[in-house]
Amino acid sequence: MMQNLFAKHLGLEEHQVRVVTKDVGGSFGIKVHTYADEMATVALSKLLKRPIKFVADRIESFVTDIHARDHRVKAKIGVKSDGTITAWEIDDLTGIGPYSVYPRTSGIEANQIVNLTGGPYICPNYRARARVVFQNKNVMCQYRAVGHPIATAVTEGLVELAAAKIGMDPLEIRRRNLIPDDAHPSSGPSGIKFEALSHHESLAHLDAMMNYAGLRAEQKRLRAQGIHRGIGFASFIEVTNPSAAFYGVGGAKISAQDGVTMRLDAQGAIICQSGVTEQGQGAEAVLAQVAASAFGVPIERVRVITGDTDNTPYGGGTWASRAAGIGGEAAWQAGKALHANVLACAASILQAKPADLDIRNGAVVDRDSGSERLPLHELARIAYFRPDTLPPGFQAELMATRHYVPRAWPFAFTNGVQASYLEVDTDSGIVKLLKHWCVEDCGTVINPQLVDEQIRGGVVQGIGGALFEHCIYDARGQLLNGNMADYLVPMAAEMPDIEVGHVMTPTADSELGAKGAGEAGTAGAPGAVMNAINDALRPLDAKPLTHMPFTPGRILQALGRIGESTRA
Repeated sequence: MMQNLFAKHLGLEEHQVRVVTKDVGGSFGIKVHTYADEMATVALSKLLKRPIKFVADRIESFVTDIHARDHRVKAKIGVKSDGTITAWEIDDLTGIGPYSVYPRTSGIEANQIVNLTGGPYICPNYRARARVVFQNKNVMCQYRAVGHPIATAVTEGLVELAAAKIGMDPLEIRRRNLIPDDAHPSSGPSGIKFEALSHHESLAHLDAMMNYAGLRAEQKRLRAQGIHRGIGFASFIEVTNPSAAFYGVGGAKISAQDGVTMRLDAQGAIICQSGVTEQGQGAEAVLAQVAASAFGVPIERVRVITGDTDNTPYGGGTWASRAAGIGGEAAWQAGKALHANVLACAASILQAKPADLDIRNGAVVDRDSGSERLPLHELARIAYFRPDTLPPGFQAELMATRHYVPRAWPFAFTNGVQASYLEVDTDSGIVKLLKHWCVEDCGTVINPQLVDEQIRGGVVQGIGGALFEHCIYDARGQLLNGNMADYLVPMAAEMPDIEVGHVMTPTADSELGAKGAGEAGTAGAPGAVMNAINDALRPLDAKPLTHMPFTPGRILQALGRIGESTRA
């Protein structure tokens, strides 16, 4: 995308622009936009005919990199006395800053909220409105789990308020209304399409994993001692693997497909070049794992190259939880194609049939017996340096490129459910997080450790939005806390143990069956924490808390301990 935009606005051909993306720390959507300082930097480089370096300090990043999640939402739920949800209504007013961010537009977050609210539930009636307003603040746009935390918090907050109103257990009201696991393909209340989800299996897994009945008993016992603990839940859906339906937002050439080129080097190792990029999420490890499995070599014999428009196939890069589901599938298909090419070469050398051979642990073997027939380094030596010894008319092709784009569904929706267990100090308003659980279904789990840590990292980021993070502006639009001393983020000492569980419902739109997992933790955590705080304070007749972040001041206001404050 950046290659296309630099070329477009500087009057260049795309092949004259090379974008190199080395290892990037957390991006979380912030780097998927085009910023004025980027365009100025490349324009200066062209004008001056020399390299130009731009470095933003902390305050410059705070006041110019995109912000997000500035919403005022009014919402209603219709529920019968037996717990049946009959209607959702939502009105989302969102601030987008002084203008819409180019090229992906600042309206997508509001669009996601009205699409995703009520998403996990059966409901015949749905009304939604989204409006955006311009402000004298920084620009707003897409940030990890675009719109999901707001949609989930609104949905799940209403579900638990309804459960309390009719005297029903919060898990029971969900069991009665979540879309059944055997009802797919299905649609959410807003009309979004689901291939296959697992709400009920995920909920049952969470119930068992957290020992819900035991926690309720502990909560009741401690309340008698004046200790106020709460349990909160949040079912969620997550948008991953965007298809070609996303092409062209804002006029930019945003590629939904991705490609992998895989080749056998002269010593029998695999070089895997991919259009997705490494941003700390472990994309290179997943690609190496998939390539090794598809081709038949140990993972240490795979080298992955990403982030260079001169040396990788054309692809969309890393955004919207697509690296494993789309880039991984491309790697799988390229590995299979190279596997077939190498076996054709081996068969010509060994005077055998390709169907009788296989590649295992870095060697060509007999398919049935597993006995080694030809080391890959020897095959590569012959193909690259002594092709004259191959049969007449045979040309070894030890490189393969394959591309993949989802076609059957606009998105690969995932789902899951989270739970938060916490304690509220009613004298100070401080929230102590005790334990957090997340059961998530991202289809085929390729690398369990990476998926679990993606979930944990996302949960921490979601907790940050629920309890700490807040950009404070004065009336003139001046940011007052643009540094890491005044802008609070969760640290290790504030975090609970986060236990992760999985249900696997592979997508049928690819052979791997992988969906995305990068945003699920962020999607559900704020709603779960919000519901847990309200559950802890409900016996005290506190006003329900819905204004994030839930600072000590706002909690004490809800309890009637202090007066209202615009800066709480």
